[in-house]
Amino acid sequence: MTFDPERDILAYGRRAGGYERGPRGFLHGEIVRRVGVLAVSLIDGTPEPRTLDVGCGSGALLRLLARLRPDARLTGVDPAAGMVREAVASTPADVLQASAEALPFEDGAFDLVVSSSSFSHWEDKAAGLAECRRVLAPGGALLLADVFTTRGLPVRVFGPGGAAGSRERAQAAIGAAGFAGVVWRPVFAGVIQGATARA
Repeated sequence: MTFDPERDILAYGRRAGGYERGPRGFLHGEIVRRVGVLAVSLIDGTPEPRTLDVGCGSGALLRLLARLRPDARLTGVDPAAGMVREAVASTPADVLQASAEALPFEDGAFDLVVSSSSFSHWEDKAAGLAECRRVLAPGGALLLADVFTTRGLPVRVFGPGGAAGSRERAQAAIGAAGFAGVVWRPVFAGVIQGATARA
């Protein structure tokens, strides 16, 4: 089946109320925990870090970041209306309905942009990365955590509709968006990996 971003957004919106429950919710929670720890390491020493979660879903990562960095100024965006409603109700963050490809913020508005398990859902990954770069302040950090395969694994096996990408393609796209110093870090089960870079 061909990956359809609009159908994907509608499906996640319908699942929003129960997204964090059950076995899938448990798995998502473990990934969020690991991404959160990595995210706060990137803003260590930054007072009141302005942090954007792109594809924030029901707000699990935003809630964790609020506990780990109570001084952070947190913002989330998600294209699914149902997810936005859940996140607004459960987090102390400002949460807006928006896509990665059209972030409704000024240039240089954030010190950290993080995306956990949403990159593979972006319709235009190059445009989304360019937007993440635009809204980051000079020296700001990007953390992109998702399913990324290596040359030895078939990229069509994983991710929504087989839309997962390789580390090599993702690294090239991150660089093309104007980021520097890409470093890959393991996040979960060898398949979920995090790319960190600086604006």
